[in-house]
Amino acid sequence: MKKLVITAMLTMIACFTYSQWNWSNPSPFGWYLYDVHFPDEQTGYIAGEKGVVLKTTDAGTSWEIKSTGTLRNLKMLWFTNVETGYVTSDSGFIMKTTDGGETWMELQSGTTEEINDIFFINSSTGFIAGMNGQLRRTTDGGVTWERAFIDIYSDVYSVHFVNENVGYAAASMGTVYKTVDGGDSWTSTSGDPYLDLYSIFFLTPNTGYVAGNHNFMMKTTNGGASWTHFQSNCPIEQMQFINDQTGYALSYDTFIGISQLVKTTNGGSTWIPVGMDHCVSYFFTSINTVFGAAYPGKIYKSTDAGVTYVNYTTSVTEAGFRDLHFINENIGYAVSHYYDESGLSFGQVLRTADAGESWQIVSEGSYGHLFSVYFSNEDIGYMSNLSGKIFKTTDGGYTWDTLFHIPGTALRDLTFVNENTGFVAGSSLGTGSVFKTNDGGISWNSVYNGFDVRGIHFVDENLGFGITDYYIVKTTNGGISWTEYNDGNFWILLDIFFVNANVGYACGSSGTLLKTTDGGESWVDFHQNFGDTFMSVYFVDENIGYMCGDNCSFYQTANGGINWTSIDYLSCIGYGTIFFTNELTGYVVGEDGRIFKTTNGGLVSAKTNIKPESGYSLFPNPANSTITIKAADNTNSLSVDITILNCNGILVKTVSHNDFPVQVDISNLASGIYFVRIETAKSVETKKMVKM
Repeated sequence: MKKLVITAMLTMIACFTYSQWNWSNPSPFGWYLYDVHFPDEQTGYIAGEKGVVLKTTDAGTSWEIKSTGTLRNLKMLWFTNVETGYVTSDSGFIMKTTDGGETWMELQSGTTEEINDIFFINSSTGFIAGMNGQLRRTTDGGVTWERAFIDIYSDVYSVHFVNENVGYAAASMGTVYKTVDGGDSWTSTSGDPYLDLYSIFFLTPNTGYVAGNHNFMMKTTNGGASWTHFQSNCPIEQMQFINDQTGYALSYDTFIGISQLVKTTNGGSTWIPVGMDHCVSYFFTSINTVFGAAYPGKIYKSTDAGVTYVNYTTSVTEAGFRDLHFINENIGYAVSHYYDESGLSFGQVLRTADAGESWQIVSEGSYGHLFSVYFSNEDIGYMSNLSGKIFKTTDGGYTWDTLFHIPGTALRDLTFVNENTGFVAGSSLGTGSVFKTNDGGISWNSVYNGFDVRGIHFVDENLGFGITDYYIVKTTNGGISWTEYNDGNFWILLDIFFVNANVGYACGSSGTLLKTTDGGESWVDFHQNFGDTFMSVYFVDENIGYMCGDNCSFYQTANGGINWTSIDYLSCIGYGTIFFTNELTGYVVGEDGRIFKTTNGGLVSAKTNIKPESGYSLFPNPANSTITIKAADNTNSLSVDITILNCNGILVKTVSHNDFPVQVDISNLASGIYFVRIETAKSVETKKMVKM
């Protein structure tokens, strides 16, 4: 009963809680980073994927992950001081912290449009620029936001203030907006109506620059009364100048396919790369010290204005992992695969001796596409590849000998039941085999022939299971004979795992999940409609288990596979493989050198955000078919627009009503977490709702 309660809680809080999986490689963070901002020379913040903000208090030497209470990708940052800051995401989403990133509260921006830029003049007054004419101002530190007092129909991309009164905004259709009264009123000037203006920067109230698409730029020396048009030699974004001739910007080079920091010394006519490659955002803390956020999760620091730089993100490899195996709670091995510039296939063997706190490449070479690894003890290990080879080490993975080779056969899954006896699953052109060794890998013999054998799992020396395209096969005598099982409903199976001699799981294409409780004699189809092909399955007991999908997804169950919770923090890990050393400590490896570790079974824990006082009530919550929304002050005659979005920010329902209370039919919505946006002439507020 206790585990059923846990499952219900996982389902209810999945959209706004944090899975307890931490980065083992890269460190401190490996997802995309989008924006960097330093309120002083020592304290800085970087916004990234999965609702993460990174913080440093020692000028970038060390970074700490701060969770914001959302799993949205955070795009832009602005801090008015070391404690108070703002971060934005898609659909008008904005959050604020007043304690240096420890806690965050969601603000009501008044828009669901994409936010392109954020700029604060002082601790109270700030602006956000967005799509479809969104230029909004706050004068109370983000509590309320109002549209600028001008009819703006274009997309606003960039906003910049020279002082508390004079500010400019760059928009589509070649339009620049200007205010001289802190945003109370705006005037517009026009450049080229067929161009979009992406970046704006003013040195003084009169001297400024604007950059747009097609390498288009403009300069003014009279506060926008007139503009000089010219072409630069590259596309420019995130531009800033230190004098009228010298400036820095980001430019995406389509020829080499990377974004980089560039510099001009002639007022923007020509720009040259300064060295900081793959940069997606930068921030100068002094005339020479610049920080950059770069793909994929790299943090750069330069003390010579970007010419040379240090990467503060450490990664032992960026190759794609295919398998891992631990021989005890501390010592584990993982194999990865990559291609060099000439297209040759290489493999890496990584080892940890401190439970994943650090990893070391112990061997690297032309091992081909490594797919599986298994160690019998600290010294003896085996690995297989998709070119039909099996390798063995006797020195802990540092050197390897080729033991076995069947050209044209993909050897996918490898396991040993003791130091001498092992099995490997192979496939070739629609046919497959299970090979067995009794002499520590010196010789191998085929013990089963059938369809492509994609996975194998042995409970003990005699009882083993394998998966083929459409069959589950079983042996009770160490592979001498096999029995095939197929009830006519099997899809292509890709992985199999047994908790004990009776309880096992198999997963595969199109959401296939099969479970047996009688040692494989019969199987129950727990088909999951996630739209994924499940690549890897692992259970720590009969109830708690994990799966990786080919759509870069990760799921966990606490009731034996009946219900699954998507762990969005681990989405986009790529081809994932799972291994647990005990019930609580586990690892997931994937593409681009990503390794995650959990020490509490990966369970989620709630993150409480500070919320402004609510002006509306929504009940019942959770709800089944209908919700009612009332105004807290019992206001009735007030028009209201209700917008409902799912936890991915996708609009699923809109309702308009002339007064309160409002009843909304939600019977056609799928079970899950939703965000209900309540907008009136007085205020805008968003509430979370659980649909049962």
